Amino acid sequence: MLRVTTLYASSAVATAAYYTRYLAEAPGEEPGVWGGQQAVELGLAGSVGADELEALLEGRDPVTGTALGTVLRDRTLATGKVVRAVAGFDATVSAPKSLSVWWALTGDSGLLDAHDVAVRVRSSIWSGSGRPPEYGSTAVASIPTRSA
Repeated sequence: MLRVTTLYASSAVATAAYYTRYLAEAPGEEPGVWGGQQAVELGLAGSVGADELEALLEGRDPVTGTALGTVLRDRTLATGKVVRAVAGFDATVSAPKSLSVWWALTGDSGLLDAHDVAVRVRSSIWSGSGRPPEYGSTAVASIPTRSA
């Protein structure tokens, strides 16, 4: 399952703390790592740091601090409605509940491997564009598992 959440520039500090501290420090979790061509071009490698992520969510180069194009600012329309500046997207890939139960009951490491491959394949689809794929796009990978 793919769930996409919008990340807003105005909450860059809280968002960066959430992803690099709260989630990364949860039991059984590992820190996020930079990936994709855009990370390479920005000089980002290894674990995701709060300061680097915050800079990106604010629209700044995480190394130099200079703006990466138009400054990300919320704007107010003539009607008074506030349009929040979008800084990015969080695309969360989750295994179906049935696969999670199957893995929990059997301990088949091939199921975990298959999920990890699926996440990498899905990520590679949008890593060059910097945005999640359109709904309905497909990626297929076949990973053998041992019989229970």
